[in-house]
Amino acid sequence: MENLLKNEKSPYLKQHENNPVHWYPWSKKALDKAKELKKPIFLSVGYASCHWCHVMAHESFEDQSTASIMNEKFINIKVDREERPDLDYVFQKSLALLTGTPGGWPLSMFLDENGVPFSGGTYFPPQEMYGRPSFINILNQVSEFYGKNREKTIQQALEIKNVFQQIQKKSSVISQSLIPHLETLTNHIDYEWGGFKGSPKFPQFYVFESLLHFYKKTKNKKFYDAVKILLQNVCARGLYDHLLGGIARYSTDDKWIAPHFEKMLYDNIMFINLLGQFYLEEPNDYYKNKLTQTVEFINQSFKNKDNLSGSAYDADSEGIEGKYYVWESKELKSVLGKDYDFFGKFYDISENGNWEGK
Repeated sequence: MENLLKNEKSPYLKQHENNPVHWYPWSKKALDKAKELKKPIFLSVGYASCHWCHVMAHESFEDQSTASIMNEKFINIKVDREERPDLDYVFQKSLALLTGTPGGWPLSMFLDENGVPFSGGTYFPPQEMYGRPSFINILNQVSEFYGKNREKTIQQALEIKNVFQQIQKKSSVISQSLIPHLETLTNHIDYEWGGFKGSPKFPQFYVFESLLHFYKKTKNKKFYDAVKILLQNVCARGLYDHLLGGIARYSTDDKWIAPHFEKMLYDNIMFINLLGQFYLEEPNDYYKNKLTQTVEFINQSFKNKDNLSGSAYDADSEGIEGKYYVWESKELKSVLGKDYDFFGKFYDISENGNWEGK
């Protein structure tokens, strides 16, 4: 067996073509091989600009000892979520059903030999850390469990598949029955800094768009305040790029200070959509300027020479997370001159750095 990604066109899959892992692209050939060998499938979903995908690739998929375990015990499939958003959608929903937690990328799913998920997670470190088990331990435990409980696991996976299909049949139309659930949801909102409590903190604009929609129907001030506080803090703090416009994918802290520097096209479109709707409720030049700057950023920076839009900006520059975006205080002093003191106070700049010494 060999790594079969060398003939793929996806930039993300091409990043993994030299891994010692015997990767398959998603294909009938891969699924048939799992059935033939009665092996579980390890499915890894990511995309080319995903920081934690790069980290897991370097730590695990480029490591020969880890790859040997993967090759021995699993049929390994790589999927680019930008090439197959349908598969990403199905397996993200499957992870939520299996674990009760939201997914993310890299998405790491374990499927039975029929291609139906029975376990999964996101990023797994090479050693136990961050409160997460090591990837090698996960591989060994899943393989052992599947070997001892193969028939039972296949049956349970089939039941999960049936549940998922039933959910898909239900109407996705937003109705008045959602209002009590949204009221309960407000208990988890951070009314000081905006967004949901805790960190890392994702803006989740689609949720707040629902709150704004139902504020117009109910005049529930908690819905309105949740949206306003989120947008005030997103626009004013570190998630927003105050030089170029646009927002990063999420904040590593609960006050929107230190962003994860990746910029996603769909996040920025949702930001524009929500901010535009809120601007109609509360017009002011501040929001108008943020809207204008972000639209210009997307039109200028996401477009390539063929006038097509890219999907994301990588968090890493020259292999270092955030290098493109951060400054040293001496650089700022050189650029700003006598305006540095005012600028530093306005943006709460620390001489020792606000993010990893920068």
